[in-house]
Amino acid sequence: MKKLIPLSLVVLVALLFVVAGIKCIENYSKYSALESQNKELKRGVNIADKIDSNTQAVAFYRTLDASAPELQLRILQRQWLIVLEIIHQIALAKYNDFLRRDIPGLYDRLNDHVNDMNDRCNFLLTDVELLENNITWRIYNMRGAIRLMRAFIVMETEKNWKKVVGTIKGGITDLKSSIDSVDKIPGISFQKNIPRWNLELLHAEQVVTKFQFSTADAERRLELKDNLEAIIPEKGGYAPGEPLERKIKK
Repeated sequence: MKKLIPLSLVVLVALLFVVAGIKCIENYSKYSALESQNKELKRGVNIADKIDSNTQAVAFYRTLDASAPELQLRILQRQWLIVLEIIHQIALAKYNDFLRRDIPGLYDRLNDHVNDMNDRCNFLLTDVELLENNITWRIYNMRGAIRLMRAFIVMETEKNWKKVVGTIKGGITDLKSSIDSVDKIPGISFQKNIPRWNLELLHAEQVVTKFQFSTADAERRLELKDNLEAIIPEKGGYAPGEPLERKIKK
């Protein structure tokens, strides 16, 4: 009996080592697979970053099947450039009798595109507490720009001035949230000025006040249209935020 006890201990220790070894192998396999996926994702991102066509780049990003906020921001930044391309097409069509008939379709395409971007931002901000401030300010800034673009679309297609005012106010709120988030990042950087520049273009609440006064006067509505077109120019538009570093975190 006394001999069996040391033997049992030896067997137990051996079993523990075997279990620990299996666990180590499983963990190694797991992390090795994650590392391979991460390398493959980085390779895919590098390929997409080098694609000149914004539409093709967005399509390629989506094939990567990753929910990383950094990747979603890349999609949003390319989508914003597509939005500006559509705006430019609309501007050209307005001065071409042959192309003018395409304007309603272009606005529909623009509206669908902007709605998709807005949904993407809303999804990313669902768990905003889990995001780093370096990500959060960019998303709020992007959604603010999207809402201002939506105000432009509503003004052009629906002439619903109350809806325009509400949309502008939402954009202002997002830009202020972006400023709050970017100010929490240590150090001084020109990036902190991006949402401030966007808000400055709106002249903050003064523009909303002009919108409210313009609801009763057709001539002032025309001035409003000119002002908003100046805010969202045919080429350029709101700065969606500097691109992130070309790397994806695990």
